[in-house]
This record gives sequence, structure tokens and C-alpha cells, in this order.
Amino acid sequence: MPRLCSTSLIRIAILIILISCILLYHYSDSTSLNESLRSIQDPVVRFLDYNEYVKQEKLSSSDFVVDTRVLLAYIHRQCELHEQPLSYDKTRKAMPDAITIHIPEYNIVYVSNPKTGSTSFKKFVLRLQGDMTPYEDMEHVHRGQKDKYQVINKYSKNMTINDIVDKEMYVVGFIRNPITRLISGFRNKVLRTEGGEYNKKIYQILPETATDIERFKVFLELVTSGVISDHHFTPQWKKMRVCSFPYSLLGQTETTRDSIETMMRETGIVGVEFPGSRSERGEDSRSTLDEVGDFMNPLSSDEIDSIYEFYKMDFEILGYTKLDNPMFPYIDLNQSF
Repeated sequence: MPRLCSTSLIRIAILIILISCILLYHYSDSTSLNESLRSIQDPVVRFLDYNEYVKQEKLSSSDFVVDTRVLLAYIHRQCELHEQPLSYDKTRKAMPDAITIHIPEYNIVYVSNPKTGSTSFKKFVLRLQGDMTPYEDMEHVHRGQKDKYQVINKYSKNMTINDIVDKEMYVVGFIRNPITRLISGFRNKVLRTEGGEYNKKIYQILPETATDIERFKVFLELVTSGVISDHHFTPQWKKMRVCSFPYSLLGQTETTRDSIETMMRETGIVGVEFPGSRSERGEDSRSTLDEVGDFMNPLSSDEIDSIYEFYKMDFEILGYTKLDNPMFPYIDLNQSF
């Protein structure tokens, strides 16, 4: 009987050792996999946790508004560090490389930066000009802009900014986190435009059965390598001339409502509703912000770095945050680069 018990104990011990080895192997393999993904996934996980924190109403987007005076002081310091000219009164070249619209009824100058809410703002401009068409029925606001709006940036090359923009004008423009702006551009120009020119470029590389993520990876390569050059995706700091153009309000798309309220208060606009975004209007079931994790998680560290490098000056001059900053996607003027 003792011998039988001894044999049973030995078998149990061997079984325990085998199970321990299997568990150790799987733990080691999982740990290795997690470690290899940590540098890619952790920033997005932190972002998603943070976004959930905001959604729980512990914070709201209004808590992250950066006053234009404070933001421009930061931008000008960064421009000096990067040896970018701050003077805007000597050369015509300081005009933004963007459609610039005058709204004479309120003496507002709007600098249109694509993928920062420009569609909504142009509808707002039409309303200020007296067009009472319901916002949802306003179509093609980006077409025939010279006929629809008073476009002011088509002047003699000999004129200076001071000749073009009166000091009494209220100059407003919007900027956006480069990552969410890039994703928004992809959704607009690729996912919603199947027959468009960028899908044709992508399908020269991928089959038409490619997933959205596979297309995004190729799209990212085409943008950051310069094959696709489009004002919807180009860095904002230069096209908006943030170092030199005399902005009265430099709004952030992440806090649009607050910026619009500030503009209306400071220019005397009363009783005019600003149109909502696509997600606010129910045209998109998910906002671009909701999809950051979907698009960023599958990227390699090299692909994420290519975004950071391509938009390096947007991050450093505008103060926008990267994925590993807990304040993403807002502006953080205390970060270091």
C-alpha cells in the first residue's frame, strides 16, 4: 500500500510540473507579445481610457480650451526657436495658403483650413450673408467660392498684409490635432469617395478587397512620402501662416463650440446658430475621435513615427499632443519636445 501511494504521488508531481511548464510557456509567450505591442498599443489605450474619463463628465472639452492670446504667445516663441519670421507687414507671402473669406457684415476674415470644420463654417458664413436655406440642404459649399463668398486673398503680389487686412478686422482660423485631421481626411477622401483619385492610387498597390486598415496604411505611406500632396493633409502651421498672420481667434477644432461662442461674443453676432458636425447631425455613427484607436493600434512603431515626423512642426509649433500624452488630442503648452 505505501508503495502504491508513493507511485501516485510521483505521478501527481510529474503532472503538476507539466502543467506548470505549459502555463509558464504561455505566460512567457503572452508577455513577449504584450511587450512587443506595448509601445504601439499603450498610448492608444491611455487615450481611450482618457476619452472615457471625459465622457463620464468628470471633464468636458471646455476644460481644454486654450485662449488665443496664450496660444499665439506660445506659437510665436516656438516660431522663433525654429527661426520662422514673425513679421507680417513686409511681404505678401505672409498671406495664408488657404481660401481667405471676408464677411463684411461683421468685418470678419475667415481663413479656411480643410478638415477643421470648414464645411460647417462656410455654411455659417452663408447664413450670416442672409442665406436662410436649412443647413442640411446647403450643398457644395466648397464649389464656386469666388461667387459665394468675398474671397480676399487674390490680390497684387506687391501688397502687404497691412494693405489687405484692415487692423479692425476680426481674423479667425481653426487648427486641429494632426492625427485626427489625417484620419478625418482619410475618411472623407478615401472611405467616402470610392471612385476618387486616391483610391485609384491605393488600388494600384492593393486589391479592391483590401480592408480599411490596409488602405489606411498605404494612404499613410503615400501622404508622408509626398506621392499624395493635398491641402486636406498638408501640415497646418505653414499654410495657415500662424507665425505671422494677425489672428484675433485661433480656434481649436477639439473645442469648436467654445471658439464659436467666443467669436460671436467678440463680434456681436446674435441669434445665429452654428451648424453641427457630421456626427452631431447623425450623418456618421462614430466621430473621428471614436476611431483613433481603430486606425492607430494596427500601425507599427515606424508607421506612427512617420506621422510624427511628417507633422513635426504642427506638433511643436501648435502645441498639439501625440498619442502617448494623456491630454491627447488637445493642446498641451507644457510639454517638451
